[in-house]
Order: sequence, then structure tokens, then C-alpha cells
Amino acid sequence: MLNIRSCFLICCLLFFQLSTFNFQLFAQQPVSAQRQQSIVSEISAAAQAIQTLQCTFTQTKELSIMDDKMVSQGTMAFLRPDKLAWRYTSPYDYTFIITGEKVLIGKGKSKNSIDLQSSQAFQGLARLIAGSVTGKSLTQTRDYDVSIMADDKVYIAKLTPKDKRLKKMFANIRLTFNRASHTMQQVEMLEPGGDVTTIVFQNVKQNQPLSDKVFALD
Repeated sequence: MLNIRSCFLICCLLFFQLSTFNFQLFAQQPVSAQRQQSIVSEISAAAQAIQTLQCTFTQTKELSIMDDKMVSQGTMAFLRPDKLAWRYTSPYDYTFIITGEKVLIGKGKSKNSIDLQSSQAFQGLARLIAGSVTGKSLTQTRDYDVSIMADDKVYIAKLTPKDKRLKKMFANIRLTFNRASHTMQQVEMLEPGGDVTTIVFQNVKQNQPLSDKVFALD
């Protein structure tokens, strides 16, 4: 089931379309403060071009106390400035939608609607969505310490929470970007207990028309 940790991960992916690409973490080196500022500016500039985003995804959850991996699949759609539809289609059906004013949650025949203004948690989530798409998340130093590593193929931005509430959910979040195109390849979240969630995206479509039906519960 989608929880608040997954919601924050969903928002992180909304920088860009994803390209598949192998990388090795140990080959990357930290960049200088000046170079980091330049990289963040480049990523933010690329994000400004995104109006809509659609893709399929595969999410893998690795539990620290188990050897098995939990794999789920689904679809995602985003419409600037603040509409998001995240649907799990396998191995279960679960839908999470933000429309700008409301949060809609669907599980099977069960449907719930939450007024965004009545929930501080979801208000913060909506702000994170907007910040992610505009590229502001990497500059939000009030909430995260941001460090960037690089090799000849990728940039990895490591976000370490500073806020007490966020620290309870995340040890850190890693965003991997293609160095040439500045598009994000992967989102990885490490929880304080050692669990790891990784989301990989496929079949990305950027700046194509989206129907209003995408942001409604069936």
C-alpha cells in the first residue's frame, strides 16, 4: 500500500523523464561546491520544460530483515502545476491522485477524498511536487542537506533530511541523473531501519496531452 514515504519518492521522480542506463556508484566522486551549484542550475533549467509526464514504473522494496524483494508495477501521470496520478496495477490495484485541491485514494471499490487544506502532511506533499517539477527541491536546503557526486556518465544527488519528521521516514534519498541529458534515471530511498525502495521508470512520454479522466478515480 502507498504510504507517506512512497508519496515523497513519487514527488522526487517528477523532475524529468527517465532513461535506462547502468552505473557504478563506487566510481563517482564528490563535486566542488561551485560545480554542484552549476549542476543544480542545469537540472532546474531542464525541469522548466516539463508540462506533462507519463510513464510506467517498477518499484522494488527490499526489507532489511528478509531476503525476498517485493516488486510492484504501475503507471504515473503528471500535469503542471500540481496534478499527479500514481496507480499500482500489479500485484494489487491502488490509486493515489492529487488534483491541486483534493487527494483521492482508491483501493478496489473503496474510494476516499481528502481536502488538501485540511491536511498539513498533504499540503507539504503538494509543495514538494511543485518544487520537484520546477527543480527547486535540490535548492531546498532548509529540509535537506544536498551533496552531488559525478562520474563520466551520471550525477547522483544525495538528499539527507534535516527536518525531524523527515528523518523518521528517510535516512537519505538518492536521485540519479544522466549527465548528458540531465534526465533522472532512478530514485532510491533508504529508510532508517535499513529498508530500501527503488523505482525505475519505462515508456516515458513528455509534454503530450493528458485527459482529465487520468486524474479521476474510476
